[in-house]
Amino acid sequence: MNTMNALFQSAATLLAIPPTEPERLFSGAPEALHQEFRKLAAFWHPDRCTQPEATKVFQHLSRLYDCACAKLRDGIWQTPGQLRLCACDGTVFQLRYHQERSFELGRQFISDGFVTTLVEAAYADLFQNALTMIDHLPCADPRMAAEIQHCLPEIVRHFETGAGPVLVLRKTPDLLSLRDVLNHYGGRMDARHVAWIISTLLNLACYLDYAGITHNAISSESYFISPQAHRGALLGGWWYAVPQGKPLHAAPSVTVEYAPAEVMSHRCGDHRTDLELIRALGRELLGDISGVRLAREKAAPLPMIDWLRLPSGACALDDYHIWQSQVLPASFGERRFVELDLTRQDLY
Repeated sequence: MNTMNALFQSAATLLAIPPTEPERLFSGAPEALHQEFRKLAAFWHPDRCTQPEATKVFQHLSRLYDCACAKLRDGIWQTPGQLRLCACDGTVFQLRYHQERSFELGRQFISDGFVTTLVEAAYADLFQNALTMIDHLPCADPRMAAEIQHCLPEIVRHFETGAGPVLVLRKTPDLLSLRDVLNHYGGRMDARHVAWIISTLLNLACYLDYAGITHNAISSESYFISPQAHRGALLGGWWYAVPQGKPLHAAPSVTVEYAPAEVMSHRCGDHRTDLELIRALGRELLGDISGVRLAREKAAPLPMIDWLRLPSGACALDDYHIWQSQVLPASFGERRFVELDLTRQDLY
């Protein structure tokens, strides 16, 4: 809404703009903001405007202006589908996004090529932890790197804003947020698709075991999948990752609930946490993260349900072999590719 259009808006329309969304009223140009506000304030000032709600509108415009100034000062300006971030060093990062999601540390924006996360300043230590962990993801040789790197985060850039640090990770256009995929299917996916998603996660767990890292936040919000290629990438939750056996810095609520009680008691990184979270995620994708209703509702073949409800082993490689050699054949028979016909256009 430009300033001239705003002058002709009704009092009800202006009052309906949330105080935290000045982007719906102002253009976002720092050099023009004060002038835009002055024109609106002059029109709606109760000493000049005879409309009954002039005082309310004038006060509301003042609140919107203060919020706009704070957002520009912090380097954040957001309009539907577009985000502009101004780093403390003056550089500007602009992004067109399809999906925005709030999470316990801040906000995440998903676009074709990036996953951009704005973390609140209070969690700067967890942000730095993510940078450290992502920068130290080892590979034994080029063959391992070729096989696993597409599953791991790649930092495009990171920078500070007045509201907190920002992390930009690369994402290929075919990767879709698993949370958005699950929502698209009404909270329950076909067991055949859940099966290959679990396979990709267990393969990733084997790598994390090799690397001596526990991720501690594997979930539908941190994992992205490619329906076409039957692959996945762990692009979220690295704030909580720690080396195996080292103290946890923090943990999201799903981890506290489903990690082994012993792990939560000692509060140290343990590979069993990731393995339990994979099983919990499998149950969630089938429609019941608790697992109580899965057998009754025949959400998946019984061998698969039994595996998802049993405690994980202590070794990711053992879990992976049992899943591949026993659970999948008993559940689905001969291995075959099952197409998941889903694209970004279907979600957004």
